[in-house]
Amino acid sequence: MSTRCQIKVTYLQREVLLYHHWDGYPEGVGADLIRRQKELNTWNGNILVNNLVKDISDEYEIAFQVHTDIDYWYEIDCNRKTIRCWKVEGYNLSDHAEVIKGEETILTPTQQ
Repeated sequence: MSTRCQIKVTYLQREVLLYHHWDGYPEGVGADLIRRQKELNTWNGNILVNNLVKDISDEYEIAFQVHTDIDYWYEIDCNRKTIRCWKVEGYNLSDHAEVIKGEETILTPTQQ
């Protein structure tokens, strides 16, 4: 079974939502997000998002809503230079899907 996740990238006043179908746990996608940020050596959200979605084989894709079958929720805050991860415990499906966050793991690359 796949370990799905979503990634919210915040930069300036923009937010982009991404989806990844497998290896969504911190040792998979989390490690990949940190590796890419370090390799690119930038917190520019445009560059990070373009790098994540440029290669279809990596399976990062733009999402237009919160998926209700994810196991992990990531937030890349380019303004604060942090990458955070939560285990998803459920969803609030009132007007729009909202993730109910569980235990948090902070995945912060070396600050630049």
